[in-house]
Amino acid sequence: MFIFKLDTIMKTDLVEIFQTIRAGVQPYATRGYTVHENSETGYDLYSEKNIETAEGKITERFFIGIYINGDTVEVKLNTEEFTANTPGLNHFDDQKIGFQISSLNDQKLSEIQTFIEIIHSNFKEKEWI
Repeated sequence: MFIFKLDTIMKTDLVEIFQTIRAGVQPYATRGYTVHENSETGYDLYSEKNIETAEGKITERFFIGIYINGDTVEVKLNTEEFTANTPGLNHFDDQKIGFQISSLNDQKLSEIQTFIEIIHSNFKEKEWI
């Protein structure tokens, strides 16, 4: 029996990395999210479900953003009311964490896609979409 290991292709072109991740995120626009930015350097999705909270009415909530920023691609996810203690994640602000990427292989893409699905599941559980 022979076992072949295929070499993983490493993407380093920021536009290609951005487009690859965006292609995986675009189907979420049919799952209850609205596109707010769709440009050559940025793509983000928001939930626009009206929600009453103790602080008042919320009419939109950030879900995910992908941005070319300098020499990296940033993938930001909303972690409001959600704790994510995964090593290697960047904290962009109090409610957004994610990835800063300058190269992308299949393993990293899978990790990003899994994290997006976890945050999406959290949005569904909270009935934010």
